[in-house]
Amino acid sequence: MQYNVLTLLTTMVAMTGAVSIHVCTSKDYTGECTDVTFPNNECANLPFNDAVSSFKLNNYVCSFYTDRDCTGTSATFSADETNLRDGTWNDQVTSVKC
Repeated sequence: MQYNVLTLLTTMVAMTGAVSIHVCTSKDYTGECTDVTFPNNECANLPFNDAVSSFKLNNYVCSFYTDRDCTGTSATFSADETNLRDGTWNDQVTSVKC
């Protein structure tokens, strides 16, 4: 199968246009966990409303919000978090934008 440059570039753009993070309801990536995939720089409402205690960002910088549709108070993280219970964000996260 042959690929032309346009096909390869389109595929590369599509691959980099999505963000995937891993969120869990308990510390140390335990409890109920899921991968959330959404377009880069767009808001995603998380399946665990006010229940996230740890997350893996997969090298993305993400802002988490207390309310749906990326509203309310926010905090930006640039590294994985194993235990939000140590701070003020445990069970506060509702939506995210990376």
